[in-house]
Amino acid sequence: MPKRIDLIGKRFGRLVVTAYAGHGKRTCVCDCGAHVDVLGKSLRHGRSKSCGCLMRELARIRATKHGMSRSREYHSWQSMKQRCFNPRHPGFEYYGGEGKTVCERWKNSFVEFFADMGPCPEGHSIHRVKGDGNYEPSNCIWADAKTQAQNRRRPQRKLRIKLNDPKILAGLKQLNESLARIGART
Repeated sequence: MPKRIDLIGKRFGRLVVTAYAGHGKRTCVCDCGAHVDVLGKSLRHGRSKSCGCLMRELARIRATKHGMSRSREYHSWQSMKQRCFNPRHPGFEYYGGEGKTVCERWKNSFVEFFADMGPCPEGHSIHRVKGDGNYEPSNCIWADAKTQAQNRRRPQRKLRIKLNDPKILAGLKQLNESLARIGART
């Protein structure tokens, strides 16, 4: 039987050997605090470097594109795209419905959007300088509520008609008589 190699106290990646566990295994403590039994051979040959936390951490890093999915900038980017491309969005009729769109550079890349716009200052939101223009680097800035309000649509003035107004009643009576004469001729 080969002599057992003493690995107690030695570090292998994130693992520190604390005891012999039997059958060629060593009890190790990971830097994350977990205890795990690992084959001594796997430790010596570099196949085991953690309790599994290293693999999970690396997978999380690979899956993360920009790490800003909860940021104000990301929310602005998503909302901008919804207004322009989602017919069920409440504001679609004023944006995508009127032909306003998002430039190709920003359409599918938050990273490019953020590179062009930079961080959003507190109390600001995305603003199109030319209200009838598209969302693109040359037409967008971060603006405060006061600046945003200057670019709002003015509500259409509604003409209020009182049906009991004598002039309206006279006009309706005249229209009705004209329609009756036309109907009598046919």
